[in-house]
Amino acid sequence: MAGQSQSYVSKGAGAVEGVSNRTGLSEARIMGTVRVIGGAMIGIAILALVLTEVFTLEAMDIQEGPFSGVVDSLESTGGAALGLLVIGLLVAAANRVMGFFGSGGF
Repeated sequence: MAGQSQSYVSKGAGAVEGVSNRTGLSEARIMGTVRVIGGAMIGIAILALVLTEVFTLEAMDIQEGPFSGVVDSLESTGGAALGLLVIGLLVAAANRVMGFFGSGGF
């Protein structure tokens, strides 16, 4: 599985390099920022999807017992942490975009 994902990564990198060689569009300064922010947003979306699937499993449906509070705590803390992560990413993106317009941001 890891070898297969590595081949997809190398194919994707090769495609980006090919477009860059033909058009020069991916050489702009903003492209690095776009890649980082886009990758982070995709990562957050995948993380949210995986966590949703994990917490909807019947094995995670613990209503009573000594560990019932732990699962509830994980669900509420995880949602809050993802919300803060998205807000932090938006602040970092705004700071970087302001840097392109001549303002230093932070």
